[in-house]
Amino acid sequence: MKVGDWKKTYWQDEQGNRTTIEEVLTEIQNDPVVNIKLSDLSHIPSTYIEEHRRLTADLSFPIIVQEKNGEYKSILDGHHRRQKAIDKKRTYILGKVYRGEVISEKRN
Repeated sequence: MKVGDWKKTYWQDEQGNRTTIEEVLTEIQNDPVVNIKLSDLSHIPSTYIEEHRRLTADLSFPIIVQEKNGEYKSILDGHHRRQKAIDKKRTYILGKVYRGEVISEKRN
């Protein structure tokens, strides 16, 4: 993914139904930024993280996590920020919680 292409991120199911990152951002725009324990995200696999993106990641910008039934299910945006926080031995990261449904297969 090229820098700036994150606005094209969407999730799509086999029937072609999509949830876009812009829809997610609109849904959570007025929600508070919260502290999320990194240990509460440890069960979520990381995606490939380019070294330069991890090093330049801005930890003052919240990640976006999906929550369902009281458990974090996925990181919708911010894998590189999570890795940087882990590298810096932090125990918390700033985040916003999306409680809506997203299609399980991520696309760009």
